[in-house]
Amino acid sequence: LLVLDMKTDGGRGDVTEEIIGILGQFKGRTVTFVNDRGVSAGAFIAVATQRTFMVPGSVIGAAAPIMMAPGGGVQELPETMEAKMNSAIRALVRSKAEKNGYNLEAIEAMIDRNREVVIDGQTSNRQGEILTLTDTEAARAYGDPPRPLLSSGTMASLDALLTHLGVPAEARTTVEPTGAEQLAFWLNSLNWLWLIIGVGGIMTIDDCMEFL
Repeated sequence: LLVLDMKTDGGRGDVTEEIIGILGQFKGRTVTFVNDRGVSAGAFIAVATQRTFMVPGSVIGAAAPIMMAPGGGVQELPETMEAKMNSAIRALVRSKAEKNGYNLEAIEAMIDRNREVVIDGQTSNRQGEILTLTDTEAARAYGDPPRPLLSSGTMASLDALLTHLGVPAEARTTVEPTGAEQLAFWLNSLNWLWLIIGVGGIMTIDDCMEFL
């Protein structure tokens, strides 16, 4: 059993696809525990696991692709690029959602702002909005027979989830980032700063050459 203890605002598309590929090769059961939030790429990864559970007050969704601006902010995607990226991501996520039994309409509404979700006569997401679900909304059952929209249940903690899944304490192994990996994550998060420093250095060299 592999359990992902998730708290993320998202990440790069290529890295997300790599993680989804690794999950697909795992021979045992796969579970995501949304421990606060599973937003953007986090929602894609959750769908790639066989079951998803959430902590009280957590959220999942808002998985539309975005483009990072050079300064570290977010900029709007050109319409044609957005359509192309949506198509590619939707196909990948749909295949994982179908395999793992998640609600396709809800998953697609997390990616495509033009999707309206109406289940059992109730509008869960209006057109023009990106779907984000709370733990209560994600666990609510719809249809005949009733099935949860996304979450298999709300658990108070990771320990409570592992107990629910029948994993005794002595059989658990926790894998956490090493110090070097955490340093790499921190340095990577400052890419915008390194870019500014690099551009500044090029301009300084250029000015010196003009002076010479």
